[in-house]
Amino acid sequence: MLARWMVLLLLMTGTNLPAQEYFKTQYAGVWQRHLDYSKAVAEAMPEANYDFRPAEGAMSFQEQFLHIVDNISMLTALLTGSRQEFYQKSAATGFKKDEVLRVLSHANAHVLDLIHHATDSLLNEEITFRGVPMSKQNIFYLLRDHQAHHRAQCLVYLRMKGVAAPGYVGW
Repeated sequence: MLARWMVLLLLMTGTNLPAQEYFKTQYAGVWQRHLDYSKAVAEAMPEANYDFRPAEGAMSFQEQFLHIVDNISMLTALLTGSRQEFYQKSAATGFKKDEVLRVLSHANAHVLDLIHHATDSLLNEEITFRGVPMSKQNIFYLLRDHQAHHRAQCLVYLRMKGVAAPGYVGW
């Protein structure tokens, strides 16, 4: 009986197995819903309004999504050791809506592929990002949080232009 309690106590302390189990069984689905929602928001804005910015100095609707892609490029480099560029920045000023959707989909698919192939050793690897020690698993959560932040700004842009926003998708 004492041995069972010792094993239970060991499992409850000093392990991140529940977090890894969640990541392996749930996070790909979470990311898929997340990227589908971002795509729906990007698709909702008419192409004529892709240059809309609510104030001087604010990013345009298009720039918000390209910023998301740039962040994916930067953060996934922390995971893989090499930076993948999803578009040429010098060509981005003339991007049409379908080109923005293409690079956004490509970048989000790259993250989904990394999620599917993440090993325990990768997820547990400790790094320091902007002075904060964390595991590489946390980078995946940071990717989602950053995109949600800028997607929310785009939802406001839609409403400012009188465009119906897609219904909320979470979890």
